[in-house]
Amino acid sequence: MSRQQQFRNTPRPPPRGGVPAYIWAPAAAITGGVLYGYYSHVDEVPLTKRKRFLATSPEFERNIGDQQYKALLKDYKGKVLPESHRASQTVHRVGSRIATATQDFCKQHNLNHMADKPFTYTVVRSDQANAFVLPGNHIFVLTGLFRYVRDEDDLAAVLGHEMAHNVARHVGERVSGTLVVNIIASLLYLVDPSGYMSAIFMPAANLLHDLPHSRENESEADRIGVELSARACYDPKAAKRVFS
Repeated sequence: MSRQQQFRNTPRPPPRGGVPAYIWAPAAAITGGVLYGYYSHVDEVPLTKRKRFLATSPEFERNIGDQQYKALLKDYKGKVLPESHRASQTVHRVGSRIATATQDFCKQHNLNHMADKPFTYTVVRSDQANAFVLPGNHIFVLTGLFRYVRDEDDLAAVLGHEMAHNVARHVGERVSGTLVVNIIASLLYLVDPSGYMSAIFMPAANLLHDLPHSRENESEADRIGVELSARACYDPKAAKRVFS
């Protein structure tokens, strides 16, 4: 055998300090796929222009809202005020004006996730002072709220704030964030089957991600809600008064 053939047949050791291709190639592919998946789902919130990760579809969010709406109607059975009640009429009247302004706002910003979806207004007899919205434009008002809203401007501020959550798709954003956290937690289990790293990560994710985003979503809903109530020709200054 010639010396040249011996040289070709001699196994060559991997370069010192180098990472084998069978390790870095899959790692690079996975990293690239994760980055592509993340940035391909980056969405912009209307008006505030905030960028966020949004992996859910409007249809998925509406299905969640519709299912929860039916469940809450069963839970509140016997406590829902009839449409002829004065409180229900007031909520429907103010809500309809806010809804019209919301549809105009969505058309201006090319948002299709709220188009052609009717709004529902459910007033529940309760001592709690609360109002909330579900995806699919389902608005609930608990009668304890009327201890704090003194007129329709105040009520418009509350309903505008709630509708703003749907405009900004905050439920989809929270679901997307939870998905990312769960994926990271699962990967940590692969690295550390004992669960120690995951046990540290989950509280940290809640402190550093969930809580700040919750406050950010509320502030964002305040800003968009003021815009909606003003477009509906209600006093935007009522927002500061009623929420204080």
